[in-house]
Order: sequence, then C-alpha cells, then structure tokens
Amino acid sequence: MKSESSTIKEILPTLRPKVIYEVILTTKSRQGEINAAPIGLRFIDQMLSSLLLIVYKGTKTYNNLLDTRVGVVNVTRDPSVFIKYLAGSKHEHLKEEIEDAELVDAPRLKNAEAYIEFKVENFSEEVKKGYFYCTIVKAYKGIGIIEPYSRGSFALIELAVNVSKIDPYLDQGIDVSELLQGIVYCIKVLEKTIGETLMEEQVKALFSSLSDRSFSLLRQHLSQLGIHL
Repeated sequence: MKSESSTIKEILPTLRPKVIYEVILTTKSRQGEINAAPIGLRFIDQMLSSLLLIVYKGTKTYNNLLDTRVGVVNVTRDPSVFIKYLAGSKHEHLKEEIEDAELVDAPRLKNAEAYIEFKVENFSEEVKKGYFYCTIVKAYKGIGIIEPYSRGSFALIELAVNVSKIDPYLDQGIDVSELLQGIVYCIKVLEKTIGETLMEEQVKALFSSLSDRSFSLLRQHLSQLGIHL
C-alpha cells in the first residue's frame, strides 16, 4: 500500500530554504547496486519543491545520480544511522534495511521518519564537485519518533559530517585543521553526554570509513591532545 502524498511543508513544517540539512541519501546504479550515504542538502525555493545536492566526484552517490537521475532523501534524527552508513561495514546493513521507493526507481531506508523521492532535472560540475538540481516527485511520512533533546545526538551527527570530509579535503589539497578541531570538540562533548563505551564504539565505526592516510593523520592529531581511541 502506497503512502499518502503530502507537501514537504505539511510533513516537515519547520524546514526553510537555503538551510543545509543533514540526511541519508539512497541511490542505486544502472546495474542495480544500492548505496546509502549521509549528505547535506538545501531547498532552493520558498515552496520547498526543489533541492540542491552538492556531491564529490568519484563517490558512489555521484556516480549513481549521474547513472539513474533519481534518489530518495531519508529524513532521520537518529545519529546511529549516520554513523552506520559512513562506516566501512555499511553494506552489511543494506540488504536488511533497504526497500524499494514508491514512485522512483531507487531504494529507501525502512525506518526513516520521512521520505522525499526526487529526480535530477539539471546538473553542473566543477573540478571536484557536481551540482544536482532536483525536483520533488513525492514526499510522505515514515515512522514517528519522539525523544528528548541530547547534546550527544547532535555531536555524533556533527562528528560524522566532519569525518566524512577528511578524505575529500585531502584529495583536493584543502586544509583539514578546522575539521580536526571540530572532531576533537565533538569527542569531548560525547565523553560527557553518552558515556565512554558507547562513544568509543561510535567513533571507531566512523573512523573505519577513512583511508589509511586520513586515519593516520587523525590518530596522530588526537594522540597529541591526549585522546587515544
């Protein structure tokens, strides 16, 4: 049974244009290989009918969007989902946690809080990035989650964002010192808010997504500050 279609403002009434929101994007290749990855998006019109995805070249998300020109925005506030789909072992979860979207030929997560199915209308590129301008095909609710505010949840998402940028930044010759500072801050917040054991589990899962070069650099930086994971 298909879900009732709604406007994005009905489903997510606090969303605003031009603001970057962190979501999980699900796509698949022309050969049917599925992928899920955290990404930031922004709506580019007042009616929230179109959105912009800026994606690094060479990633599976970039290649899949070029291949099929469709995808699904999975909205979730669960930080463990962002970590899961950045970790090196993320494909272990895909078979159990992915299902077909309703209108576009793309996968979606089974337990997201809301879904936005889209198609790519226009594309432009720079040396290292692609700009995908997309229109909404269908927006609808998923499961409802109510939970109290936790600094730890937001620190985990911010940590995931910072870690995900290290490899692309190094590949482009961009200074990563600000990312490293952000990672240290997030780890200190997590130590205070979610407990040492859970913090170590989540951080190690995130670090498993890094290349050897990036991991070595990050570990050296943390070690100099007395943080050993």
